[in-house]
Amino acid sequence: MNMNENTNSENNIQANERPVWTNSVRYIALVCLLLAIIVFAYLLRGSLTLIILAGLVAYLINPVVRFFHQKLHFHRNLAIAVAYILLLILVSLAVSFFIPWVTQAVRNFFAIDWPQVLAAIESSIEQLMEEIDTASLSVGGLSLDLSKPLENIHDNIRSLREESINIDMLFPDLTTTAKQIFSISTNVFGQIMTGLIVTVTTVMASLYFCRDGYKIWDVVVDLFEEKYQPEVNELLKRLRIVWSRYFIGELKLMLYICVITFVVYTALGLRWALLLGIIAGFCEVVPNIGPVLATIPAIISALIFGSSWLPFNNIVIAVLAVIASIVIQQTENIFLVPHIMGNALELHPVIIIIGIMALSSRLGILGAVFAAPMIALTKEVLYFIIKKIKKQDPYPEIYSQNLKEEV
Repeated sequence: MNMNENTNSENNIQANERPVWTNSVRYIALVCLLLAIIVFAYLLRGSLTLIILAGLVAYLINPVVRFFHQKLHFHRNLAIAVAYILLLILVSLAVSFFIPWVTQAVRNFFAIDWPQVLAAIESSIEQLMEEIDTASLSVGGLSLDLSKPLENIHDNIRSLREESINIDMLFPDLTTTAKQIFSISTNVFGQIMTGLIVTVTTVMASLYFCRDGYKIWDVVVDLFEEKYQPEVNELLKRLRIVWSRYFIGELKLMLYICVITFVVYTALGLRWALLLGIIAGFCEVVPNIGPVLATIPAIISALIFGSSWLPFNNIVIAVLAVIASIVIQQTENIFLVPHIMGNALELHPVIIIIGIMALSSRLGILGAVFAAPMIALTKEVLYFIIKKIKKQDPYPEIYSQNLKEEV
């Protein structure tokens, strides 16, 4: 008994003598850790786009990995390998279909008889000048004389047509370009190798994200004391929900806008309506600004080719294309966005536009694409921090639920 008592007393003494950091030391260590993370992120700023891209690929392919791993009981590494092989096959098939299509579209673009196109636009302006009766309009009692601007446009187009504009004038001489390429050929190999290394690194990072990404959740939760872990776990769940809802909603919006735009532009008789619909769908990933950019190719198509069946000149068709685009955008904002996106983001358009401007200057197109979800995630984190600063429970429902379970 005495030996056991002595052993217990020694253990108690050792436990009491364990060095424990004071609160001030802990806070200093936390601040140093945050500063180290900020410095590390700053050093990685040049590769941040690739890291985001690798994480995005891993996120997209993770459901397929879970299906093979959980439903078909594949080993996780095998499931990842099969998923990436399927992705490679899918990308190869898409490229094999897309590249010939784009090549043919480019050939058709270069094969256009541009003097004839300019003559058609000139004829459309002349017809419009006749239709609006000496080019005078009255809006709200204010007389607008459009004769001068239309005459200037008409004269400029005529001068272009008389010069027999060739599309080759818009591009540099191929011989000169070839010489320039040859003169810098010593750098080409290095650039190719750099691109290859970046691609391989991104793919490998994506593989590791897909294999071990789920472990980050537990690592983040374990960083906090046990009494804070339920709140942190709930915060991470809400962040995941925001991101998932945004991503799924954007995919649905892209599909809907692509189909609606294709149908409307086909009804207007615009050439390349399918391509214009696909462009509109992809531009949908950039909120507010993307739909405006998607309208520009439709205007160009209308001005050059007009409608295949509507009996209006090209300028009127271009105006109809703009009106159709505005109607599609308003329909999307009124019906599609609230229904599909729900309350996932709850962000004012001005905040989204400012976020796009700020992130696109640092991350390029990826910054513009992910501005909205990044702001939404930041808003969720700020809500959590502000609640804790005010000494309030950010998620009181989790504690009430735990009490019910204990009862």
